[in-house]
Amino acid sequence: MFEAPNWYARKYNSVVARTLESDPDAEFRIQQIGTQRHTSRLVTIDYSDAFVLDLRDKGGIAMSGAINDDALTAVFLWGESTTFNGERSEIPRLRVLGPGTAFNLEMRGRYRLMRIGLRGSAFASLRTESASHQNRPSWLSPGIHEQRLPPTKELELQQKLLRTVAFAEAAAQRACDLSASLGVAANEAGAALALVLSGTAELPAPNLGSVDRRNIVDATLTILEANPRNPVSVSAICGMLGISERTLERAFQERLGVNPRAYERERRLRAAHGLVLLEGDRLSITDIAMSFGFWHLGRFAGAYAALFGCSPSETRRRIWGAPQEEGHFRLIAATNGDLKPVSQQIRAGTDLTGSHLVVSESG
Repeated sequence: MFEAPNWYARKYNSVVARTLESDPDAEFRIQQIGTQRHTSRLVTIDYSDAFVLDLRDKGGIAMSGAINDDALTAVFLWGESTTFNGERSEIPRLRVLGPGTAFNLEMRGRYRLMRIGLRGSAFASLRTESASHQNRPSWLSPGIHEQRLPPTKELELQQKLLRTVAFAEAAAQRACDLSASLGVAANEAGAALALVLSGTAELPAPNLGSVDRRNIVDATLTILEANPRNPVSVSAICGMLGISERTLERAFQERLGVNPRAYERERRLRAAHGLVLLEGDRLSITDIAMSFGFWHLGRFAGAYAALFGCSPSETRRRIWGAPQEEGHFRLIAATNGDLKPVSQQIRAGTDLTGSHLVVSESG
């Protein structure tokens, strides 16, 4: 039998308080950088083979450390002025940190960190599967691995993680013992990550072709990184680099498998999605769209839906909806009298484990 999950949902107003926390899958150090006041909301669930964490934060923080040798963790980290091992990280994309991987993070403004860790039998299963597929890159090797994940699957994983930590926040607010549901939810999030890793391949090494084409793409990405919130035209990039549009397109197709216009547009859409997850509780979809240069809101909504499988308003509602809307949680009484959380999108009548439930209208 597994022990009850370790979990908490806390707020912090200083880095000193944060340094008292431990991590089951990593050793780390935290220090403050800059003079901005630090405030954060941290939710974690540690149970069996899975560790789930969600951190919403602002203030200058530097964090460094390494993942334990018997664990693997997958991270979404993004925010303005945020870097991951020296690389700017303004867009939520899935990074997988293998066992023993060192990390160095700097977050100088508002940011969000979402994470699912695997160990124990889940970790062993991935190792066994990796050994049985000699031609498949191993997620269990040290290093930071990029995950090729369709945006719709990425959103599903993000929502499952956020739904899981919402259980813990509901439990903290109601001062209820929700250990059984929290354990199930954490295991489901871990299982979702394991399924993603077992069913997809790591990004292949690009076919660079020539040093010149590699340098062209790298220079273009540098230009785009310098203008994270504004559209950058292909003709302007070509003018800055002194090359033709055909040369730029060939370099992008060869190295990234996509044309530069599509890459630039998808990058801004992913950045807008990140802002929905980060500050959708206080910013409107119009504000978010315009902040990334999408002035035609209908076209923005259509392009976002084509990429993520639902509209930006629907994503915002699922993550930040009003207390009685989908994405938030009520406590309902099971037939044995225990309290359990459910989201509005789960039908009254079944909980996450399939047990019969009766809605408690009084609670």
